[in-house]
This record gives sequence, structure tokens and C-alpha cells, in this order.
Amino acid sequence: MITHLVTRPQADQEPFASELRLLGREVCFDAVFDIVFQNSAELDLSDVQAVLFTSANGVRAYQLNSKDRSFPALCVGESSAEAARECGFETVYSAKGDVGDLAKLVQEKLSTKKGVLLHPAASKIAGDLQVDLDQFGYFYRREVLYEAMSSKVLLKQTKKLLKENKINEISFFSPRSSKVFLALVSQENLVSSLEGLIIYCLSNAVADCFEQIRGVKVLVSEQPNRADMIKLIASNK
Repeated sequence: MITHLVTRPQADQEPFASELRLLGREVCFDAVFDIVFQNSAELDLSDVQAVLFTSANGVRAYQLNSKDRSFPALCVGESSAEAARECGFETVYSAKGDVGDLAKLVQEKLSTKKGVLLHPAASKIAGDLQVDLDQFGYFYRREVLYEAMSSKVLLKQTKKLLKENKINEISFFSPRSSKVFLALVSQENLVSSLEGLIIYCLSNAVADCFEQIRGVKVLVSEQPNRADMIKLIASNK
């Protein structure tokens, strides 16, 4: 049986892991970073025209800090859009998977004159969404509502499986997860144990850090979403 290591934060592991099992994979987990939500007062939404989500965690953070679902929700990709719908937003738009696409979507759907674009996010984010939106004249405000806390060590189970060459595949959904994982593997002197593995990446930005690793097969999803990741994995039996 093919053993697949999932590196996503705990809240995002399902239904991806269930879909992997349907493909006949044995699934193991090592969340190389986890999400810590911050307690804060009710968000001030008086000047907001829309909410921007660059992750499902942004949706979860918003949900903890506001009951208002009346705004349009513009999402970086289908995973965050799905989370927004489940959260109760009725008007939900999805970009194609990166912040550049989200900035274009904002241009298509929103006016520069109707209010602030609220971005519930972590203190560190990928891309330059604010720069992209500022140049088009939008008012952007990021509310830091959670932190992505990187793991300090690999799980004992992960180290054991790598040493014994019992992991066949690993999936990564963000540049941060791939970079943190590679740093932890290097820390344990286990980079050579990656040889022969298939590394599935959501995008080229996620895959970049594996360019110098010898002996690994890096495959990138056609579109940056979970469904296309599953299609990619299914095509490599």
C-alpha cells in the first residue's frame, strides 16, 4: 500500500485525507504548522464593503469575531470559498488560487469608492495583496486574527517512517508548509530519506524549495485547489 504523508494543519486535514483513503492510500499526518486563533473584540465593520479571504483559516477567524454575513466574500480559491459558504456568506466569489488572481477578482466585482476591503488574516501572509490593491485605489485593511505556529520538530512517527523509507508520497498546500517541512527534515539529517518520494504541490510557489533536492519527483497541481490535487495524485498510482 502507498503511504501518503499529509502536512496540513489539523483543521484542514479532512476531507482531503478521506479522499486519499478512497484512492487506496494509507494516510499519516504531521502538521508542520498549526493555527492559533486570537481572542479579540467584535470587529468594526462600519466602513467595510467586502471581506477578502486568502485561506479557510481566515474564514474561521472571521467567524469567531463577527456574526455579520451580509458582505460579499471574495476568496482566493475554492477551498476558502467553500468555507465562506459553510460559514453563512450568501454572496461568494472565488479566484483561481493566488493573491494576484484575487486582486483581479476585486477589480471585476468591487468599486474603489464604496468602502474598505477587510482581510482577516495571520500576521505573516503570502503575496502582496495590499500592494496589488493599493495601486488600483482600493482601501485595504488587514485584521490579524490568528497565527500560524511552525512546528519545532518532526513527529517521532514521521522520523521513523522516513528513516525506514516507508513514506511514498507527501503533499504540500502552501509555501510555508513545504519550507518548514524541509527545514525540519534538514535539522534531523533526513534529506537523503526523501530520495524516491513523490512530492505533490499545490502550486509552483509551493514546489520551489524542492528544486535542489536530489532524487525526488515533484508534481504540481494543474489548478491550485484540493480537487485538482486529488486528480493529480489519482493519476500516479
